[in-house]
Amino acid sequence: MKNEKGFLRAGVVIIVSVFLFFNLAQSKTVKQSINRQGYNEISAEGITLQWKISGPLLEVVVSAPTDGWVAVGFDPTSLMKDANIIIGFVRDGAPEIRDDFGSWYTSHDPDDSQGGSNDVIIRGGSESGKKTELAFALPLDSGDPNDRTLVEGKTYTVILAYGTVDDFTTRHKKRTRVEITL
Repeated sequence: MKNEKGFLRAGVVIIVSVFLFFNLAQSKTVKQSINRQGYNEISAEGITLQWKISGPLLEVVVSAPTDGWVAVGFDPTSLMKDANIIIGFVRDGAPEIRDDFGSWYTSHDPDDSQGGSNDVIIRGGSESGKKTELAFALPLDSGDPNDRTLVEGKTYTVILAYGTVDDFTTRHKKRTRVEITL
């Protein structure tokens, strides 16, 4: 009887330890606010996303502690799949931004190579030291079959990531996912 209680107690300790480990490993600091330019703002894992609706457009600013690429993906169904991903970097002072589609759980391709269209409107970008910032706009309803229609007041899952190289294909250094309400 003593051995059974000992095994039971050890089993409970292991289960609780595993539960705590995975919950703590997945916890992250998320800060959400509204800045003075009227943008909503959320930060997680060092990546900051700012957004506001301006007529038929979603105005976005995304920044990260890198001199490589920065990306934001709107409304994936699972991991990266089906997300409207905007990825870009700044090279020689000029932003290079691409409208991608989450073609698989862990990959993305340019929208216009998959029957969609490039709907991103580049507003600007900067790189200073180890910080890259991109500014762009997206239509709330682009009519593109690869883009999800975005609705004011609705909550969406958003994926954020950054890499260390100025390109569209190098694997991310850091990634996270947050929930935002437009």
